[in-house]
Amino acid sequence: MDVEVRQSFPDDKHAADFDIEKIVTKHSAHHDVNIANEVLPHRKVHTVCRNCVWSEDGKLFAWACNEYTIQIMSADAITSNNQQMEDTLSVECNYPVTSLLFVSSNETVQDCGDNQGYQLLRWRENKTVMVVGMKSGRVRVINVRDGSILLELIDHKDHVSSLSVSPSLILVSASYDGTIKFWDLADDGNMFHSFLVANYTACRGVRHKVLSVAWSPDGARVATTGTFKAVVIFDMRNKEPGLTLSGHVNRVNRCQFSPDGTLLVSSSVDTTCIVWNSYTGVIICRLGHQFPEPCPWFPGESDTDVLDCAFSKTGLQVVTAADDGYLRFWDLHSPNSPVSICAVDNPLCCSFNQNGGFLAVG
Repeated sequence: MDVEVRQSFPDDKHAADFDIEKIVTKHSAHHDVNIANEVLPHRKVHTVCRNCVWSEDGKLFAWACNEYTIQIMSADAITSNNQQMEDTLSVECNYPVTSLLFVSSNETVQDCGDNQGYQLLRWRENKTVMVVGMKSGRVRVINVRDGSILLELIDHKDHVSSLSVSPSLILVSASYDGTIKFWDLADDGNMFHSFLVANYTACRGVRHKVLSVAWSPDGARVATTGTFKAVVIFDMRNKEPGLTLSGHVNRVNRCQFSPDGTLLVSSSVDTTCIVWNSYTGVIICRLGHQFPEPCPWFPGESDTDVLDCAFSKTGLQVVTAADDGYLRFWDLHSPNSPVSICAVDNPLCCSFNQNGGFLAVG
């Protein structure tokens, strides 16, 4: 699979001709911004990995080039548009890959040593690892240098749809089995807590898929979305539900906290993104992708499902990927319409490199 890097959007009758630097770095002009555009073959959303991810230090980039293969490469090779095959690690998995995440350790994490012959996650040797969620419900921790399996976490009963990690290396995984589960990567992946998310919504007693999960930057809260048409925020200091954000009228695909944790953005099949105050649950603004807006009783009858959303480094801009084939860039100071639109072949996901100012689109 080719990964293209470009500094501005191409001229297109459907897209404004502009330099993306003016959009993403409007409030931090010292950053250079490029786009890494990953083109995936057309497949149904639920059968592909909807993640293209960057490591926390900005040095590595990974994506699933087909259902079973992960590609890991140096971000420098991507951003310089000088990819070399020897710089790419291909990791073959036995099950279809459904989610990806880089995890980086900090200096306070200590090794546990060997225990009864099992290979434990030695953080002194593995400063950065890849966590892979699979259709089988398994979660694997992989060495990014050689692709070897360091840990395998088994408890989910269905697709692992999303992964996120806290500053203290607590991994949370979301699954189609309706649960989110918490794993302590500093303690050899010990699973210590689980929530059946729909029980904290109006859909209590009905099985609903969890589609997205995200830690707040301070590691105190976890936000989840799914087919229960809401965003549920859990207070992890007390291990109990905090807020249930109601405002969408159909499946909520993704959510993400802003870099300072004050805002939360969610994207939905109902053709909208909502930016929330993450502490109070108040709607700050609604980003509409179809005009006129569809009738709330038939919100799924649309070709403008919003599949993914992401904050820029400043938290003042949002990018959205919709299945109408367009990326939209929004300035939250004037959210009534996107600042610019870019045509992209079958966009499924988008991810900012918070260090380098790059945007990957899968």
